[in-house]
Amino acid sequence: MRLLKLLQIYEVDGITPKHRSERFNFDEIQGHTFREMNPTEVGCPMILSGVHQYIPFKTTRVQAIDLDGMDFRVLTRNTIYHFEVYTERQAT
Repeated sequence: MRLLKLLQIYEVDGITPKHRSERFNFDEIQGHTFREMNPTEVGCPMILSGVHQYIPFKTTRVQAIDLDGMDFRVLTRNTIYHFEVYTERQAT
């Protein structure tokens, strides 16, 4: 599964940073690296786990995915998650 560094969380307008919801403070997880627990697919929730510290993270159903080079964006019902895809380099 991919390693993903959470760069920013946005409101669905794609411009306004999202800092907290009724149940969750998004600022606490911004900048952390997560590992996908299952492949992220449209129609299913995105399920992640923190790499250095166990931080389980599950979203509502994914509505769209945008992968552009190292940028990985996931749209759910009311949030856009912007990640950077980490690649593990192999020694040559």
